[in-house]
Amino acid sequence: MRKVVARAASFPLLLIAVLTMLVAGCAPVAAPGAAEAGPVEIRLASYGLGDAWNKSLEDTLQPFMEANPNIQVKIEFRPIDGYWDKLQTEYAAGNAPDITINQMNWVVPGAARGMFVDLKPFIDRDQVDMGAYFYPHEPEWGWQGGIYGGLLYAGGQALYINKDLLRAAGLDFPADDWTWDDMLEYARALTNADENQWGLHMSPINVPYWSTSFIHGMGGAVLNEAGDQCTLTSEEAQAGLQFLADLIFVHNVMPSPTALAGQENPFLTGKVALYFGGTWQEGQIREAGFDWDFAHMPVNAETGIRRVQMGSNAWSVLSTSPHQEEAWQVVKFLMGEGGQTGMMKNGVPGLTSVVESEAYRELHAPQDISVLWSDFANYGHDYYPTPDTDEWWTAVGQELSAIWSGEATVEEATERACAALDEIFTRRPAEWAR
Repeated sequence: MRKVVARAASFPLLLIAVLTMLVAGCAPVAAPGAAEAGPVEIRLASYGLGDAWNKSLEDTLQPFMEANPNIQVKIEFRPIDGYWDKLQTEYAAGNAPDITINQMNWVVPGAARGMFVDLKPFIDRDQVDMGAYFYPHEPEWGWQGGIYGGLLYAGGQALYINKDLLRAAGLDFPADDWTWDDMLEYARALTNADENQWGLHMSPINVPYWSTSFIHGMGGAVLNEAGDQCTLTSEEAQAGLQFLADLIFVHNVMPSPTALAGQENPFLTGKVALYFGGTWQEGQIREAGFDWDFAHMPVNAETGIRRVQMGSNAWSVLSTSPHQEEAWQVVKFLMGEGGQTGMMKNGVPGLTSVVESEAYRELHAPQDISVLWSDFANYGHDYYPTPDTDEWWTAVGQELSAIWSGEATVEEATERACAALDEIFTRRPAEWAR
């Protein structure tokens, strides 16, 4: 099995405020050392993602604490809103938790200020096999040769198919090698204006989410390799966006995302046959009451390119922690088989052995989860992780939304988007350089 073909990025992701605070007196990063002899309490902070998710984390850590009675983990579930701001304030005051959940738009600003511990010395010392992961750590969690996060899980773009609607239309399930043209034919056959039924829908649509896989499918890109220049005005990128705009305004097989604002997801109500959504929506879809399954992403027959958007979250150790060795032992467990297995119902495990296990397949049965993660492993592309994603994602979304509402052409919207993005990139602090 091939590894992810492009850089990996963060899931689930939040829009955060631009860094406004300079912190003096950063604590030095301790070298790996021996654990303390007595019982140690490790504070682990995470934003709460619902009762079921929270319980999964609690249950996952229980066997670790039983096996390591000298390390007790106290979980602090916090609101998502303002999480990063609070963490920075605690770090400045010297009372931050030992471990935090992390995401790609925090790792470089934090690591550049000495906020997170470089885990690479621990990884090397304990001979953690990083080749056991189908999902590479370095592109997202690396900075200037260090590794500042241990994988929590991955997630991203999934193609859900309403099999009940396929059967009603007399259609077979899409073939593994189906193309964009095939997808369009399916969408036409499955659209019924009288029943307010759509062949296809995607949400979220704006870059860097699901429209990006069509930009890539045409051979285009959102940013250049250095991640400091917008490339949406290229012919290929514009062609990918135009394909999607035509699904709305020419072929009339996909509803405008603007028109659906504030409404319930039509896939959940059985009014959409092919749905490009997030892996985090699987639970809702499973409870919707119709027969469904995962399908492979279609391939662009002309370019031969198939892409899927994906990202990850990780655990990081704070440099102010007085118990960095014990905190590392917790992170090592969470990024290892115990943690990846314990949290696998909430995301895609990064360890190949876990994601290929019968237990993981059974957890998602009767749907075929191997379709999803094999697309991730072979055709995955990141969300273009940069330290300022919160700002440029918002800017590009504002401009591209005018395409889906019909208020701007693809050319007009991408020109404005690139102007906004390139201005944002000129304001990056020098210390953010990777």
